[in-house]
Amino acid sequence: MNKMRTLYRKKHEILISSIKKHLGDNVKVIGGKSGLHIVLEVNNGMTEGTLISNASKASVKVYPLSIYYDGENNEKSEVILGFGGLTLSEIEEGIGLLKEAWDI
Repeated sequence: MNKMRTLYRKKHEILISSIKKHLGDNVKVIGGKSGLHIVLEVNNGMTEGTLISNASKASVKVYPLSIYYDGENNEKSEVILGFGGLTLSEIEEGIGLLKEAWDI
C-alpha cells in the first residue's frame, strides 16, 4: 500500500507541476486532493465540448464534468483529468499536448 501511495503522490505532483508549467493561469485546478483525478476549469473561451474534442484530436482523453450536474446548466468550461493509469512521462507529455490543443 505504501508503495502505491508513493507512486500516486508522485504522479499527482508531476500532474500539478506540468499544469502550472504548460497551462499556467489559463486554468484552475479544482479538487487537487481528490484521488486519481482532478477537475480542470479552463479559461480560454472554449466550451466543454470543444475542449474534449480538441483534446481527443491530440490523442488525449479528458472527460466531461457536465454529466455530473444536477439539472443545472453550468457555463464554466470544466473537464476531468484522470492520471492513475499513466506513466510520469505520459502525464507530462499529455499536458503539453493539451496546451497545443487548447491554444493556451
